[in-house]
Amino acid sequence: MTDSSPALYTTNLSKAQGLVSETMELLTLWQPGMSAADLKNLVKQTGALGRATDTRITDVVSRGFAQRYLVDDARPASWLKHLVETGVNRSALHQILFIYTARHNSVFHDFVTGVFWRKAVSGTGEVTKEDTRDFLERAAACGLIVPRWADSMMERVTRYLLGTLEDFRMIGENRHGRRHAKPPVIMSETVLFLAHDLHFHGVEDRDIPNHKDWLLFGLMPADVIALLEKEASRDRLQVQNAGQLLRIEWKFPDMENVIDALTH
Repeated sequence: MTDSSPALYTTNLSKAQGLVSETMELLTLWQPGMSAADLKNLVKQTGALGRATDTRITDVVSRGFAQRYLVDDARPASWLKHLVETGVNRSALHQILFIYTARHNSVFHDFVTGVFWRKAVSGTGEVTKEDTRDFLERAAACGLIVPRWADSMMERVTRYLLGTLEDFRMIGENRHGRRHAKPPVIMSETVLFLAHDLHFHGVEDRDIPNHKDWLLFGLMPADVIALLEKEASRDRLQVQNAGQLLRIEWKFPDMENVIDALTH
């Protein structure tokens, strides 16, 4: 996994936002080897997702769960299911869901890293609808929305960007069009999971602190190195940092062992 050129924005968030509770429910149903179609059929058979319509089930399973977690040979779904079954800290699990949601919705990733954090540390600490709409207008001007969405869709995605922040408890309730930002503080479990996820996807040690996913938590490379050194003090890995040279000695051979370490 490496950073690449900016991806064109999609309207997927208009069909599937944070899906935190829905993802938790689907993880209890999903089994390794199960396709999105299999999962949709099981949802219908069991009555999972409450009174959801066929259209809603398709949106949640296909546009949300499958695109985020049934990629890469469904390893994200397997890891998350393992995390749920072994009882990882629920707040850390929500942060990991946040990472995957942002990875597979570049419009949300860029909104968080380019707007949310700037507003969160500003004098007012608020995120407004106008901030969100301005972000989309700039994206369209920069060629990230091709063709430009209709005004009605721009309005919908504006709402859904804010709704996804709300799903992950990153903003407060709407007060006169303004929402107080609640910046997430990355948890130790999330640090270890994300660092190993990047490592197992082939990111070089020296590039791990610079990966854009850390920006979702407002972290600069020096912050990431400090967090990795803190994990080293817990004997979860070893870090050798000498200026431009960063070397990490990885203690766990696979993500299953990482998850076991997180929950014991």
